[in-house]
Amino acid sequence: MQLHKLNEDLYISDQIELADIPLLKAIGIKTIVNNRPDGETVAQPNSQDILVAAQKLGIDYDYLPITPGCYPASLIDKFLTLLTIKKRPMVAFCRTGNRSVSLWALSQSQKYGRDYVVAKAKSIGYDI
Repeated sequence: MQLHKLNEDLYISDQIELADIPLLKAIGIKTIVNNRPDGETVAQPNSQDILVAAQKLGIDYDYLPITPGCYPASLIDKFLTLLTIKKRPMVAFCRTGNRSVSLWALSQSQKYGRDYVVAKAKSIGYDI
């Protein structure tokens, strides 16, 4: 797992493993947002297993899968809602983190503008 701190409320990560969840708890993560569809690869943990592991440690969990390259307005709105109502800090993850940071950028571009969200993503290693 490679965590990238986007801001005080949100980290972006590549695929997390079940063994990473206690580490997330230890650094204070309160919500996990899974942006990776189940079954992309054989070895990835499925969303239900991550949910159970997170709940055992008192971490909220949301499954908001993103098909690569597909960001419908309803998905952007759901993510924006999660950013507003969920306990923070949170971590959003997918295979590499690119889909998660892109979803964040799309959810924030009206508020902060395109140049800001692109530069912010680039500052943590994502060229969106």
